Amino acid sequence: MIKTLDEKIEEAKRKIIRTESKYGDYATAIRHAYEQIKEIDQESIPLLWHLIKTMESIPNLDIELKEFILSYIRKVTSYVELSPYFKENLRSGIKILTNEKGLRKMNELYFLILDGKIPLQNFDEYLEEVHDWAYRNNLKWDQKTKIKYARQKGAYKYLGVIIEGLLRDPTKYEPLYKQLIETDNLEEFFKYLQKEYENLRPKRT
Repeated sequence: MIKTLDEKIEEAKRKIIRTESKYGDYATAIRHAYEQIKEIDQESIPLLWHLIKTMESIPNLDIELKEFILSYIRKVTSYVELSPYFKENLRSGIKILTNEKGLRKMNELYFLILDGKIPLQNFDEYLEEVHDWAYRNNLKWDQKTKIKYARQKGAYKYLGVIIEGLLRDPTKYEPLYKQLIETDNLEEFFKYLQKEYENLRPKRT
């Protein structure tokens, strides 16, 4: 039996809520993305579920990276109510992002950055920002922990270009995602991403 769009939406809602109940902070990210999409664009709910299901099918996909991806969906969805054009872009962007090979490559690049195997430009700036933030919040982090969060901060900055770009302007950013998927040299790809950051990053309109 072919399901109607409303049936697909309701099924996706139930599955999202079941998945959300399995986790802590990741559950919060799922709930926020789901609630934002439910309010703005019901037709995107099955697409969100397919993305979550695909991420769940990748055993070593970092949970904080999954949270980061969902946070961008929530962020970009807040623009959607401004124009139907943004709705179509959001739907297309989620579809393109839901690529198992692409998510695996993104995860691989993320871990290479976190492990320090791919260097970050301006790493000292990220480290200083993390140190200051920890100090202001009275967190007694050792240097190893600060380095981890500094690397994560840099990784999020550059991976965010791809994620936000796909969700806001999928036609423009799909080639960049394909470049990530097809590359045999993640270090060279990341050098390019850092070098061209100002040209590549999505511009606010």
